[in-house]
Amino acid sequence: MPTIEISFDDLQKLAGKKLPKGQDELNELMSNLKGEVEAINGDILTVTLEDGNRPELWCPEAIARELKGILKVERGCPDFSAEKSDLKVFVNTKLKDIRPFIACVVVKGVELNDTIIKQLMQLQDKIDTTYGRNRRKTSIGLYNFDLLKFPLKYTLTDQHENAFIPLGFDHLLSPHEILKRHPKGQEYGNILKGLDEYPIFLDADNKVLSMPPIINSNDLGQVNEDTHNILVEVTGTDYESVNHVLTIMATTLAERGGKLYSVTIDYPTRKPDITPHLEVERTKITTDQVEQLLGLKDVPDEIVKLLQKARYSATSDGKLISVAIPCYRKDIMHYADIIEDIAISYGYNNFEPAPVALPTSGKLSDAEKLSNKIREICSGLGAQEVLNFTLTNKDVLFAKMNSKEENVVELENPVSFTYSALRSKLIPGLLEFFSQNTTKEFPQMIFEVGDIVYPNSKEAEMSTTERRLAFAISRSAANFTELKQNLESLHRTLGKSVELREADNDSFIDGRCAKIYIDKEEAGIIGELHPAVLRNWGLEMPVIAFEVKI
Repeated sequence: MPTIEISFDDLQKLAGKKLPKGQDELNELMSNLKGEVEAINGDILTVTLEDGNRPELWCPEAIARELKGILKVERGCPDFSAEKSDLKVFVNTKLKDIRPFIACVVVKGVELNDTIIKQLMQLQDKIDTTYGRNRRKTSIGLYNFDLLKFPLKYTLTDQHENAFIPLGFDHLLSPHEILKRHPKGQEYGNILKGLDEYPIFLDADNKVLSMPPIINSNDLGQVNEDTHNILVEVTGTDYESVNHVLTIMATTLAERGGKLYSVTIDYPTRKPDITPHLEVERTKITTDQVEQLLGLKDVPDEIVKLLQKARYSATSDGKLISVAIPCYRKDIMHYADIIEDIAISYGYNNFEPAPVALPTSGKLSDAEKLSNKIREICSGLGAQEVLNFTLTNKDVLFAKMNSKEENVVELENPVSFTYSALRSKLIPGLLEFFSQNTTKEFPQMIFEVGDIVYPNSKEAEMSTTERRLAFAISRSAANFTELKQNLESLHRTLGKSVELREADNDSFIDGRCAKIYIDKEEAGIIGELHPAVLRNWGLEMPVIAFEVKI
């Protein structure tokens, strides 16, 4: 939940309409943005925004843009465009495995003052530290365009070459010295740790603009009240995120009256990219979907007005509603996200409460009852239950399991590689548990009842969640027959018939692996883990395991 400080007078000018000065009245408006005014100190509003998925809102320009829709000053999707130019940035091929992506825009005719600059720097800092993962994923640079000579070069430099005066200093420092002596170098230097050469941004005369993602130069990379033409640059490790951040910065400055000019990014290993990306995304929703989620019946014209109020463009054709999503709204992933904005525009307090049609009482689902019964049986067999995280990574799921990589549901913005995907198997989690308990007493017999997730384009969520049981034994004399007996004992208690058919699986020893069929339907895998898998996990004892659908 980012908290920002903005000028009330500035916000009111941007909104184009007089705003209430009372905290309660302002909060009524801010609730449409999932925001709240925490304090009013003279002209300064302290605003907390609960939606961390909308970084474009972390500035007065975007808040005012949304307020214009609420206050009927403007309606529909804002129209942003960049005039084509012959400005170019050339990217060095050696950046491919370091910090490969850059996006730029030139904004001309911007009128700045101290308040606007402070708010702009606040937006830059908030995005760098949160969405940009402390500049590791993305970082932003602003420069005085009038001092630059194109084409620009995004390249690499030796640690002791291309010395420049960093922002806030008055003397030259080499890149190596900046990491040692400059506060920003000390704070973010770990991003470049272990590199022999560092990213650097140069103009056509080899003047240094910045050393991404650490610090700008004090001459070219300084924006003040006398600056009217600005180059905005974003570098990073993720293409989509870099371009999203640039879109936010470009549209923010465009709200200040700036005229946008495109910049061509000349990549050595991919097609040239013309930035910024300001195209709107178009989709369709139906009145039936709105009725299902909100209870609003047969009101396509009203839905269109509510969408326009939320700064979408929309038209209706009977029950089908065409929607244009603003270029800065990268948080829209599903039609339900659009319908949520319809509900906010309609006003939650305007929905009529409906009594519950039928009395209900909480109880366990059939799946949970079966899961609990299976837990009891496995415990009766002498096994200990373990609980692992649903989040894992592809290294655990495939590389350590000696198996080919398959499609899994991955996180777009993982905090760390360790938890970057949803698990599609349970057995790797059991092996990880064994690897952390190699000094404990043997034999070790464990099981887990839990959910796995795999991609499925036929589902609305684009994935399927499935409940499974995994069971594993680790001891010197572990063998296939012992595990088969446990599998059959479990299913005999459940009144199910089990059949095994020989199978090949790279995670298991050849000839000691089989597919499990329950009531003649394929349901899982059983076998002795391959020595290569055991080595990958640092295990010395043999391991036998099965995994089966519940």
